Amino acid sequence: MDETTETAGHRAHLRDKLLAREGSWFMGRFAPRELLEGVGRYLRLQTPERRDELLDVIRTRAEEIAEADQDLPVDAQSMGMLALTSTVLAAYETLLPLFDNDERRTILFLQHVVGAVARRPFEIAFETLGNRAHPLNAIEAACRKEGPLYGSYYDIAFDRLDTGTFEMRVHRCFFRDHFVRHDNLPLTTVMCAWDANWMQAVDPTASGLRAERPSLMSLGDDACRFRVVATDDPLATYSDKLQQQQTG
Repeated sequence: MDETTETAGHRAHLRDKLLAREGSWFMGRFAPRELLEGVGRYLRLQTPERRDELLDVIRTRAEEIAEADQDLPVDAQSMGMLALTSTVLAAYETLLPLFDNDERRTILFLQHVVGAVARRPFEIAFETLGNRAHPLNAIEAACRKEGPLYGSYYDIAFDRLDTGTFEMRVHRCFFRDHFVRHDNLPLTTVMCAWDANWMQAVDPTASGLRAERPSLMSLGDDACRFRVVATDDPLATYSDKLQQQQTG
């Protein structure tokens, strides 16, 4: 191995370690905190006298769930994901009575709160990628490099279906598996709402690309498919099976 190759390999190793640490921090600390802040804003409006009490209930319940499910994570990233999904599940259980036990409305509310987490950074990053000389290549490269952010629990495949189509497929998802363990597959869509941020930032006007998500494991499909396709239509819109399911 020559010195250049060794240096490049060392840099890639350091990059992967940093991404793994970032994934663990984002899922385990930042995202749960943002979720609780969003829930707290709603509680301040809906039931201000119980806001602090209910937030404490969510925190305590989330800790109980995470402690009981310590066997599920396989690395630091999925440990962070366990903290996040435990908080989502605890929030769902706590808020459900406030939504008159309407499961759909409670999930839609949590989709709204979690979907807003770190939305702007995703928008900026993928707007920048879309403005490059070869935007589809840039987006593919970015998606491939983010593998360490999710860790070894995930089973992710990358394909160029043709010269104008890039697809990322997820066949194994920690979010889905944790909620299935708790007999609540639909709650996975809360995380699907967050996953859509980067795709919604793909702007056909600037990049000549459109994004679509034609299948989701949270809706019973065999895989989650994230697809970016070349288009000559500047008004092409983002297509998402989750949105179609909600409005259909």
